[in-house]
Amino acid sequence: MLETIYLANPRGFCAGVKYAISFVETVYAENPEAPLYVRKEIVHNQRVVEDMKKRGIQFIDELSEAPNGATVIFSAHGVSPEVVNEAQSRKMRIGDATCPLVTRVHRKARNIKDSHHIIYIGHKGHDEAIGTMGEANMFLVETEEDVESLKDRIKEDKPLTYLMQTTLSVKDTKSIIKKIEEVFPFVEHPQKDDICYATTERQEAVSSMIESVDAMLVIGSANSSNSVRLLQLAQKTKPASYRITDKQDVNPEHIKTNGIKILGITAGASSPQILVDEIVQELLVHFPEAKVSLYPDSREDTMNFKLPKEKLTQY
Repeated sequence: MLETIYLANPRGFCAGVKYAISFVETVYAENPEAPLYVRKEIVHNQRVVEDMKKRGIQFIDELSEAPNGATVIFSAHGVSPEVVNEAQSRKMRIGDATCPLVTRVHRKARNIKDSHHIIYIGHKGHDEAIGTMGEANMFLVETEEDVESLKDRIKEDKPLTYLMQTTLSVKDTKSIIKKIEEVFPFVEHPQKDDICYATTERQEAVSSMIESVDAMLVIGSANSSNSVRLLQLAQKTKPASYRITDKQDVNPEHIKTNGIKILGITAGASSPQILVDEIVQELLVHFPEAKVSLYPDSREDTMNFKLPKEKLTQY
């Protein structure tokens, strides 16, 4: 029987997600009558996307789905220069809600694209990876085996370095970087890695509490990379840990079957606090005696990014 629910902190929305959502909401408030399009999911959370759709904000996969001259916002994950060029050729008004930390990685890629070979540590097909890799010719790796396969493809004719998808697991990237060092001893290490502060802090919060709980419940979408990483991290120590999207996914049988008395809860960086509240309330319907509290010694995420004064660029 579930006795205790600990809430991890920090959890949920990160500064980049807040920035992207606020960007869309501000542009919408300033132009409530004009059609507003968002390319891709603004963040990887269906609840956030559906709430925006209810207000009339339209989501598209490609710019071709919006008319010439339309107002389109790029998602938090960023886009490639090819997408920007298409917007320019079609005279669109563009708002760039890319997380500033992702933008930093794009800038690094542009600065070294001619001088270096670049290995990109990321997940094939992820929106952030697609956007970043559009900035330069890069070699994508997801595993140590991928690094090994590059042995005969990267020459020492110019320096080699690497960039990372911001939402990766710190531990996973360490093993891949170690493999890069082994295969390419001439590699130049960046002054600072690209994994965002929020990803690191949320993973550290799970690591700090994992020995005090029987399992972790991760709240986040299946296509949220940082949510998946949180689950993988938790399951290494507590195999009964699991992920759900919303309160409809609450399964008391999983808790009973696995003998979970102390449950830790965290949420991916694109999961709103309202989802956490709803899921906790649903758990209490099934386990009314459970006590809910913040995990001791947790801390708040106080990072924020300011929106630009000029939010739209007319191409």
